[in-house]
Amino acid sequence: MQLRGHTLTLATVVMLFFASVTPVAAVPDARLTVSDVTVTPTTPVVGEQVVVTVTLANSVGSPSSATIDEVRLTDPLDETSVRARRLGGLSPGDSVTVPLAVTFETPGPRTLSLSVEGTDEDGDRVRIERPVPIAVEDAPPLVGIRIQDAVVDAESRVEVSLSNPTTADMRNIVVSVEQVEGVARVSAASVANLPAGATELRNLSVVPSSTGETTLELRIEYTTASGTERTRTVTAPMRVSAFADDVQLTLRPVREGDEETAGPDLFSLLGGGPGAALGGGVTDGADDETDDSTGRFDVVVTNFGSTPISDVVVSPTGPSGALPRLSIPGPIEAGASDSAVLDLSEVRDAGPLTLRATYRVGVQSGESTTTVDYRPAVADLVFTDLDVTVVDGELRVLGNVANQGRGDAEGVVVELVDTDSVTPTYPQRDYFVGRVTPSDFAPFELTGVAADDAPDATVTVRYTVDGVEVVREAVVDLPSDGESGGFGIGSLGGGGGSGDSGRSGGDGSSIGGGSGSVAESAAGGGVDTGASSRASGGPLSQVSDTTQAIALVALLTLLVLPVAAAMRIRRYPK
Repeated sequence: MQLRGHTLTLATVVMLFFASVTPVAAVPDARLTVSDVTVTPTTPVVGEQVVVTVTLANSVGSPSSATIDEVRLTDPLDETSVRARRLGGLSPGDSVTVPLAVTFETPGPRTLSLSVEGTDEDGDRVRIERPVPIAVEDAPPLVGIRIQDAVVDAESRVEVSLSNPTTADMRNIVVSVEQVEGVARVSAASVANLPAGATELRNLSVVPSSTGETTLELRIEYTTASGTERTRTVTAPMRVSAFADDVQLTLRPVREGDEETAGPDLFSLLGGGPGAALGGGVTDGADDETDDSTGRFDVVVTNFGSTPISDVVVSPTGPSGALPRLSIPGPIEAGASDSAVLDLSEVRDAGPLTLRATYRVGVQSGESTTTVDYRPAVADLVFTDLDVTVVDGELRVLGNVANQGRGDAEGVVVELVDTDSVTPTYPQRDYFVGRVTPSDFAPFELTGVAADDAPDATVTVRYTVDGVEVVREAVVDLPSDGESGGFGIGSLGGGGGSGDSGRSGGDGSSIGGGSGSVAESAAGGGVDTGASSRASGGPLSQVSDTTQAIALVALLTLLVLPVAAAMRIRRYPK
């Protein structure tokens, strides 16, 4: 009875032991591993397809083959997942590559969850999990917009810069004007391929229809490296100013050895636009004697308007006719200048110089026409302080030849012309002066024989300018025998003056002064009046008649007083 009780107790303990032990899951024989994970492109962007490539391997020492049931990739941030199923079996030592394509909706860093599930030969489940950290960028093409001085009714350029911030190429980029208050003249531009990290510039243009603040909207279409076509829009503020056409031209000489001429050398300012006609002589008085002029001038076009100008054509017309046109392609931005060289070295005639400039301003055409008085840098000789005497038929002419031009006169010779009533005689049939520089003069003396009935005599001056001989002449009335005549200045190429005894010259002009007159004729040149002539002559010619009379009286007084005093002393001796 006691033995039976012990047997029952032992059986109960054994039953309780087996009842308390739970089943233990079998360890799978297959040894699956994730040998590699790659992400392409390495810098994913929002909306772009990204390929995560997973390489799975069954270890060489694995005692069992394995069947890959599913590979899953989960994005916890966007709460999306992709998977690949029924990938087949892997024998020990085999591997398989599984690509998973995914697109991200939001930018930012994240950790993807990679899980692999499979089954070994015994039917045991195999599961592997691995984290995949990546960073997603919001990186469509970077767009920069620069609008240059938008002006109403004028074509305004819109400069668009396109940059690729990703590590893969972008293709088929098209930028176009989506919306603008006005008209798009150049509405679209494209970039066939934009490499990673590269930047391209494209230009559009619009013509605003109203002033004030407005908005320009552009549309950007592009294709990512994975072939995805995407679109985005960008906007930029645009301030539109009122239209103003104000173009001025400046004419200034080009000096020898100067690449550019200085601002203070401005010769004339020509106005552009309505009512803006500013004129002025091209010459500038005594300062010209130090000028090293080449006969070439810069025509400087300055844009004081509100919009760029382009296609500038300057058509000059000189005293002798039209000159070659000048072209300045531009564009010349508002507030900027550009220039072209006008060659006047072959223009010898003084007179009006007309500059007519046409140009494109915005979508319109502009024009500016101005006329200035041009005086070439050539010699211009005149006679001053002429004094003619006739004593017993012997003629004597004294005077000065002055250069009132802006160039040197070379080889100057003054001579008395042989006529029916006047014959040049020794010792001064002619007089060689040589060279006369600008604003300078040289005296001369001529001798001859005049008949009793000789009414006048002709005096000529010959000189060369740049190798070209110039001949000028002046006709002077002869005084009565034993008298002398003083003559004022007379222009060699024309006439102007005063005096009733003026005699008509070759061009119909007359010069009068003193008791005689001078009438002159020549091929061309300036016209000088009596007042300006005195300024170009000798020292006495620069003094007015009244001053000379006062000086003469004072001189006579100084001479007479000592004589009178001496006579008084002799009359009343001590």
